Amino acid sequence: RAHAPAPVGGMASAPAPRRGWAETLRVVVPALLSLLVAILRGEVARRVRANLTVSRHPKEGGGGGGHRGSNNRTRADDGVVYVDGSVNRGVAGVGIWYGAGHHLNYAAAIPDSAADNNVAELVAVFVALIRHPRDQRLAIHTDSRACMTTLESLASGAKTKDLARRDPALRALLDALLYVLFWRENRTVIHKIKAHAGHKPNERADQLASLGANSGFVVAIPGFGDGRTSGRSEKRRSKNVRARSAGRFPGREMKSALTRFLNREPGVGSGAIGDDHDAFVAKKAHGKKPNPHGLSPKYKGPLVVPRPLDDSTALTRALAVDCEMVGVGPDGEKSVLAQVSVVNESGNVVYTSYASTSKKVTDYRTRVSGILPRHMEDAPPFATVRAEVKALLEGRVVVGHALENDFDALQLKHPPELVRDTAHWRPFLRMGRFSKRLRHLARDHCGLKIQGGSHDPAEDARA
Repeated sequence: RAHAPAPVGGMASAPAPRRGWAETLRVVVPALLSLLVAILRGEVARRVRANLTVSRHPKEGGGGGGHRGSNNRTRADDGVVYVDGSVNRGVAGVGIWYGAGHHLNYAAAIPDSAADNNVAELVAVFVALIRHPRDQRLAIHTDSRACMTTLESLASGAKTKDLARRDPALRALLDALLYVLFWRENRTVIHKIKAHAGHKPNERADQLASLGANSGFVVAIPGFGDGRTSGRSEKRRSKNVRARSAGRFPGREMKSALTRFLNREPGVGSGAIGDDHDAFVAKKAHGKKPNPHGLSPKYKGPLVVPRPLDDSTALTRALAVDCEMVGVGPDGEKSVLAQVSVVNESGNVVYTSYASTSKKVTDYRTRVSGILPRHMEDAPPFATVRAEVKALLEGRVVVGHALENDFDALQLKHPPELVRDTAHWRPFLRMGRFSKRLRHLARDHCGLKIQGGSHDPAEDARA
């Protein structure tokens, strides 16, 4: 990936005008003095705690901030934002979603050294905070419990050196989060929303994070720099070497973003979304032109359930995989494998099995997964299922939809050159950026009807 470092508040194509030193000092010096006095008096956490509310009750509607009866896909509210961090195959990004057409929507990649799920979520919150005018109320919605726990710890007075004892880069990020929260002049509310629950704004934030991760627009992050120095070189030298911080906040890269924030100005630009924001969020027009890739237009005829092409159960060169997951941990947030099906090129099942887990299942997600407690009670252990599936897939082309989720559930890695993922193939992407649902792809291009009720992994893999 070609890195294009840019300040957190700006975008490569529309940089903000430079400020003179006098104006910068006028804005920054009083803020730094107030922070220094608060540090000496031990009042930083108290100030943060006075303006910060962390709400751990999962929001079911995704509206946040009182959107009664609103369309969550299109409504834009200046004080309500959904954030997400995405990490996939060593690249990471963040997505910030206020609503369709909002000037603060944002997507960007983050340095490879910050490619950790919890770090990416914290970075997303930081970006949302520093781009939002500090004198305006802000309600941030996140599906990361670890992120909320970290923010609660900061507000309670926990030392960043204790929260990130062996990671100076993370410690610098936590310091920056603490300082930005300290400088905020209005209420900041962090809402917990349930992951994978169909909240449209949260899904849009996730899509933006994926878009950012796969873009060349890399945002500068406190402690992790701007992506020009990767942590991978350090890891190659020694597994025991400690992570190095790329400098204290704000650093040279973030000076302009901090100055805008302290001057109560909103962030500039949309990052990886690009200049044509209207085209990014616009709905498709009627009378579409034929697909330039030769794909069939949206199918209008009768739909049929996918059936095998013949009776062959041979292990073909390409195999399709689909998994169903259940939730473990608080609120059933973490996904573990419950069922896996593998079909061959004829569409016949060559392997299917439920899998038991040693962890307590807190959400069977039956409405979507079709999994019931009895399915997992006498099922083979996960290790056995994983080994059998690994042996089947080795050396073969694996076809699926959003396979990163299936591979995560199976705890498997597969060579990228042997992966065919319908969720990431560019001709299938909406506006060249967003993945379509498998049932929509199957309907539009194959005239197939799937997922009429709970998911059947064999049916999905066959499609």
